[in-house]
Amino acid sequence: MSVRLAEEEKKELLEYGGLSKGIREGVRLYLKAQKSQEIFRKLGDLQRKNSVKTTSEKEVELIRQEREDRPR
Repeated sequence: MSVRLAEEEKKELLEYGGLSKGIREGVRLYLKAQKSQEIFRKLGDLQRKNSVKTTSEKEVELIRQEREDRPR
């Protein structure tokens, strides 16, 4: 893979390590961001299809109730 960088960008990358390391890390972060966007898009699609909606407060309340109802 070849990457074109301005001299200023090269200098900045060299301040934080080698060019190869910086570029690999950048590609890795980009791919993780893309995967996260895809997951959130799928989650949004599922939430639109599913009529059951709960808030985080409601879920915390349900967890607490379940813990209290458990025999000790």
